[in-house]
This record gives sequence, structure tokens and C-alpha cells, in this order.
Amino acid sequence: MDPQHKLGIVDYIIIIISLLIPSVIGIVFRFSGGKQKSIKEYFLAGKNASKLPVIMSITATTLSSIFMIGAPSEVYRFGPLYCLFAVTLGVGLLIVSHIFIPVYFQCNVSSIYEFLELRFGKLTRFTVSTLFTLQMVLYSSCVLYCPAIVLNAMSDVSVEAAIALCGCICTFYCFLGGLKAVLWTDVFQTFLMLMSLLALHITGIMEIGLNEIYKRASAGGRLHVLDFSPDLTKTYTIWNTMMRGMGLAFGFYGTSQIQVQRFLSMGGCKKAQS
Repeated sequence: MDPQHKLGIVDYIIIIISLLIPSVIGIVFRFSGGKQKSIKEYFLAGKNASKLPVIMSITATTLSSIFMIGAPSEVYRFGPLYCLFAVTLGVGLLIVSHIFIPVYFQCNVSSIYEFLELRFGKLTRFTVSTLFTLQMVLYSSCVLYCPAIVLNAMSDVSVEAAIALCGCICTFYCFLGGLKAVLWTDVFQTFLMLMSLLALHITGIMEIGLNEIYKRASAGGRLHVLDFSPDLTKTYTIWNTMMRGMGLAFGFYGTSQIQVQRFLSMGGCKKAQS
């Protein structure tokens, strides 16, 4: 690889800091506050989590490595139509906020699986929790693999070493600090991702300018936002993109344990809805 495209000393320092801070957060929450001695403290952050860390944590789970690496390539190849799912996602989140979340708090459950047992029985709870565990194993594998191949392409770190390092650190701070450590680590990681995106955009604008960016995007046919074609074989149309937004709202934010756990950690329905 061209040496200019290799990571420098500053890059390695940032990577090391980004790996050390989550570990420190895990240790801090293990030996402070409730010290993770109860189920409510460990899995639900004592049910008194503040809005800011929960919002940032939800953002972090959305902006996974798959999204950060995959979404730009999708927009580059298929155009900005990909981003329109955010419109119906917003509508779907309003429905989740006013229909799904109140039900969870009214049933006084600590997980989506407790609700499923109350509503449908133990067999449903067992089946869904088993499938979710399998899904998370596969999903986590992809989430770890994506940054590993990027790090391998930009440095001398092997894919296997990168996967092992990231996996061990994530396991370490989650195991020690519970949900509180997860929430505040997500705050740090979200800030880091947003600052990285901002730096990337500023660098791009400074190097070639907004006019040139527009010209290149237009020449490449990447400014076609609306496609009302009923063709089911097309990768993105306005119809399947809008449906994707609603599906993401209900399936990921409304019924996934990943997000429901964060909503429940705030301890009150009104607080979670806001």
C-alpha cells in the first residue's frame, strides 16, 4: 500500500485511546454507585439513566461499523435515495413512542422477553430469545469483522488480531460495568464517530470544494433522489425505501431487546417517550 495511506503515529494514538477509555469506563462503574450488585443495576442501569447517555447510546447502536462502512458505498453506488428511509423511520419512531413503549412500562417488565411470556407464554419467550441470541452472534461477528478489515488495510494489524482485540475489550467493559458502562461508552464512541464524520466532510470540502463535489455527483448520476418505479427487482425505489424505514422502526427500535433495554433503563414512560 502507498505509505501515504498508512496510519501514522497520531492515528495509532487515537485508536489506542479509543480502546482504553471504554475499559476505564467499565472499571469505574464496577466499583462505583451500586457496584452492579443487583439485576436492576446491572441490566437496567438502576432504572434512573439520564436522557443524554440513552439517546447517544441508541445513536451508537444505529451507527454501527456496518452502517458507517456500508452506507457510504450504498449511496455512492445507488444515490441518495437510500437515505429516504429516515422519513418513514421518524414516523415509525413516533408510533413506537406512543404505542410500544407505554405497553412495556404498564406491564412492568425488565426485558422484551418478559413481555412475550406475559402475552404469549414461555414457549414464545424461549423461542424468540434463542433466535435473538443467534441473530446477535451473527450480527456481532459482522460488526467486529468490518472495522477489522479496514484496520488491516490501513496498518500491519492482522484481521484476526483486530477482531480479538476489539471483542475482548467490548466483553471486558460490558461484563464489569453493566448497562451503565455500555451507555457511557456509547456516548464517547458516538462523539468520536460524529467528530470523525465532521473532519471527513471538512477535509473533502477544503480539498475540492462544494462546486466540484456537486459536479462529480451530478456527472455520476448520484443526484436522482426519487424513483417511483414499481419494479420489484430494483435495489432502491421510494416504495421499498419507505417500507425499510417503517420496518427498522418497529423491528429494531420497537421490539428489539437492544433498544427496549435502553428505554426501560430510564425508569419512566414519559421520560422514555421524550
